[in-house]
Amino acid sequence: MSLRTFYEIIVIYLTKNWRLVIKGSMEILYGKGKISFFIPEGWSIDVLRPKEISPASDPIQEVERALNNPLGDKKLTDFGGVQSVGIAISDETRPVPNRFILPILLKQLSAMGIPKSKITLLLASGLHPPLPSSRFPNLLPRDILEQYRVLAHDARDSNLVFLGKTSRGTPVLVHPLFYQADLRVAVGLIDPHQFVGYTGGVKCAAIGLAGAKTIEANHSLLFHPQAVVGEIENNPVRQDIEEIGKAMGVHFVVNVVLDEANRLVKSFCGRPVEVEAKGSAFCRTIYEINVHEEYDIVIASPGGYPKDINVYQAQKGLAHATPLVRKGGDIILVAECPDGHGEEVFYQEMKRYQSPQEVITGFQKEPFRMGAHKAFLWARSLAKAQVHLCSALEETLGRQLMTAPARNLEETLHQLKGKYPHSPKIAIMSKANSTYARIRFEVGR
Repeated sequence: MSLRTFYEIIVIYLTKNWRLVIKGSMEILYGKGKISFFIPEGWSIDVLRPKEISPASDPIQEVERALNNPLGDKKLTDFGGVQSVGIAISDETRPVPNRFILPILLKQLSAMGIPKSKITLLLASGLHPPLPSSRFPNLLPRDILEQYRVLAHDARDSNLVFLGKTSRGTPVLVHPLFYQADLRVAVGLIDPHQFVGYTGGVKCAAIGLAGAKTIEANHSLLFHPQAVVGEIENNPVRQDIEEIGKAMGVHFVVNVVLDEANRLVKSFCGRPVEVEAKGSAFCRTIYEINVHEEYDIVIASPGGYPKDINVYQAQKGLAHATPLVRKGGDIILVAECPDGHGEEVFYQEMKRYQSPQEVITGFQKEPFRMGAHKAFLWARSLAKAQVHLCSALEETLGRQLMTAPARNLEETLHQLKGKYPHSPKIAIMSKANSTYARIRFEVGR
């Protein structure tokens, strides 16, 4: 499958207020702060960002509203009489506003007569390293940590429960405490995803609390031409996740959609399939953008912390920027990456080869391996454009990842003036992980 084929292109037109002639300072998200910079004089840009939408005036009330008006045929209170509850929650790589969600959810469970001692919160880390307990306060309010059992999932734990295989042959392995709970709840975000289509629904549990073999088999489906951002119904990765979640018996989900500043906009609760359908449709109205051309330069931030916590996570922003850049153009990826490269297999796979094409060819010849798949996705972007990495990484590491280190964003732009004596077309994506465009050029252009 060619790069052009992978980046599905659809007809859309540039809409309001995007083209700007820059006369002042710009800002882009970087870690827990921002980087300010100036565009060279005379250059014009398109600022590609999610649709402006007002956040919920009272986030807790919004979650409560959704819990009391669930999608599907069951309310949370319909599970009264259960003896135990397992709740899947995201790890540090997702900015889930647990401080708004969990107090309301736990309050309702308490009102149903379920003792706190029978409720387990499981940090659904997937194949990420299990989060040490010292970092649990980064995710959960202290009173919850003091009153409830909180555990970090390990995808390689030998005690995972095997539940059979999906129709695509994916072995389903799940954390035993989640599967053994009478009521199984998944809490998380609905957000665009580069090959799952959208996150949300059962995914926090189906991938986050799954075994390594489950995740590897599911993610090996990413080569399918419809395993792309924004696609759900015909996406084999997403549909396989639905089967995994069904096998795990996820009863109820609590999902939220955030705005560009990670503020809670809307909550969707209820039966997983209905929540995913309604929530992703709403999410699309915010994060799918309309453009009609490729760009010479794309400046992209994954969206700041935690989405740029390491290179492994920041790759998602690079993936969403890649379809927008012309072949041979430049992408400046602005990602702090305080935790370095992230997953070790990804790093070792990049070190094995001398060029992006070698990474791509090597991966396609070998059995699918998690971590190595991220090197493949990373290299696929590098094969289309020169990637300049503006980060806190050592320059040696940046070069091992086959990028051009860019210590200073503004300096990098001035260096590119020599490559583009004309006024280049530039796009800025300050929340690239959640912003995507599918482009199809007009006939005759």
